[in-house]
Formats: sequence, C-alpha cells, structure tokens
Amino acid sequence: MEHWFPVSLLMAFLSLDVSAAGQFMISRPIVTGPVVGWLVGHPGIGLELGALIELIWIGDVPVGAHLPLDLTVLTGSAVAFACELAQGNYPPEAVMTYALGVAIPLAFLATEAEILLRKFHVRWIHFAQRMALGSHFRTFEWINSIVLAELFLKGFFIAVASLTLAHWSSRLFYMLSERVVEGLYYAHWLLLALGCSAVIDLLVEKKTAIYLILSIVSTMSLAVFFQVQGVYLVSLALFAGFILTLFYVGKGEAS
Repeated sequence: MEHWFPVSLLMAFLSLDVSAAGQFMISRPIVTGPVVGWLVGHPGIGLELGALIELIWIGDVPVGAHLPLDLTVLTGSAVAFACELAQGNYPPEAVMTYALGVAIPLAFLATEAEILLRKFHVRWIHFAQRMALGSHFRTFEWINSIVLAELFLKGFFIAVASLTLAHWSSRLFYMLSERVVEGLYYAHWLLLALGCSAVIDLLVEKKTAIYLILSIVSTMSLAVFFQVQGVYLVSLALFAGFILTLFYVGKGEAS
C-alpha cells in the first residue's frame, strides 16, 4: 500500500480525538473517510464510504462499560483499502463492500487492544494517586504525557497492522469471479439501506418524523429537477431536510 505511512500517522492522530485529547468529533467516519480518501487520491470513495459507516454505526455509543467498535480504524482501513482496489476495473460499490468486510474484523481487534491498554492505564492511575499523597503533584503532567504517547503509538501500530492485513487480502479479491463481484455491488446498496434504517430508527418520533419526510421530499426534488446523483444527493437532501425542519419547528414554536 503506497500511502501506508501518512495514513497511519493520520489515523494515530485521529485516535487521540476519540477519548484522550480534544474530542472535537474529527475522528467520526463522516470526517475520517473524506480526509483519508483525499490523502490517497480518491476523496469521492472516502466520502461515500465514510458516510455509509457513519449511518450504520451512528447508534453505537459508549454507554456504561460498553466500548464501541473502533470506527477510526474501521473507516481509515476500509477507505485506504478501497482506494487501493479502485485502481482496477472494478465497480466502486463492489470495492467498497469488500473493503468494509475486511476492515470490520480489524476494527474488532483494535477495540480489544484498546480494552487491554485501558486496563494497563489503571496502574498509572494508582501510581499517580500514590505520588499525590506524597505531594508530588507534577507527576500528573508527565504521566499524562506518557499516556498520550502510548495512545498515539497504539493508534499508529494498529493502523499499520490493519493496512498491512488489508493489503494482503487484496489477492483474494482479484481471485473473485464476476458473479461474486456483482453480488458485492448489489450488497453495497443493501448496506446503504441498512444504514438509512438505523438512522430512521433513531429519528422517527413524533417530533422528528418531519425531518425524515422533508429529507425524502428533498431527495426526490434534487434527483428529478437537478439530476444530483450518488452520495452528494444523500448529503444535500439530509442537509436540506435539516434546514427545513429547523424552519418548520421554529415556526410552530412561534405560533
């Protein structure tokens, strides 16, 4: 994989945003996907695959002891791998479906690595408490720096391992028959339907059903009158539906 080093560095920095520093949501798939896609020369694939992953896993949030799937590793690996496979004469939809299927188990392994690292960090907490009891408060500064460095290195090496394993699986993709590739093509649209159903499940209530309705109307209008296609159609329709919903709800509250 030609761009493995810059992609791994980027994924390592983004992994810090998940829980360690900033938490500006730049590690979400809808941001990570286009950035990785732009870095490897296929921003369109990055945007579409990032949006698909965001839709499917939008409801997987950290509640209690539950640690969600590592979406940064999932998105970065899937987008980089899909862009590598896109060099051949294969449908982009089939390429994205295969890349996502390869990246999902890699993301599970990354989540397990995160769990092990968090268990190790408990030792740092106990050490910091002992230092605080001895009035060594500056200990917190360098312990925090060490933990950030550990998280960055974890993100980098996990990204390198994920990209390497994904690259090795490319040989299997090139061995697939045309019928299997065609099946992967249609599976992409089933995954998109799955993602939309996950969002609908979160949104459809009395107060938010209007958002879904307005988004569908916007989608039909953009497709028929302006001939917008692909992921841009979905993005613009959801944005238009959001703006119209704000106007509708605001008008209702004013009355």
